[in-house]
Amino acid sequence: MTDLNDIIQRLDVGPRMSMGVRHKDTVYFAVTPLAPYDGNLSAAEQCKQLLQKAQARLEALGSNRSKLLFTAIILADMRDFDEVNTVWDGWIDPAAPPARACFQAGLTQPSLKLEMIMIAATN
Repeated sequence: MTDLNDIIQRLDVGPRMSMGVRHKDTVYFAVTPLAPYDGNLSAAEQCKQLLQKAQARLEALGSNRSKLLFTAIILADMRDFDEVNTVWDGWIDPAAPPARACFQAGLTQPSLKLEMIMIAATN
């Protein structure tokens, strides 16, 4: 019988959550802009920070942006949609864009303008 620890790997496990999870050939994680959360930064600046962090997380989990399968973008204010899309469009692999959803929701910190949930392949 296969031990789940052989097929599920967790990155930076904390008391409430892991920073990422790899199951077989798929990785899952959520990412916010770098802390401390500066409410004075524009949505575009926060998006740039978030995507830098996402790139590092993808690499730590054995993947990269060209292997993204799905991304959910959560915005605190839908008025930031175009600004975030400008940064997003410059970051994704244009030959391999993931499936994507975008919606507005309350975020955990008032200064956060966005958060993303990403799923990517490793092979």
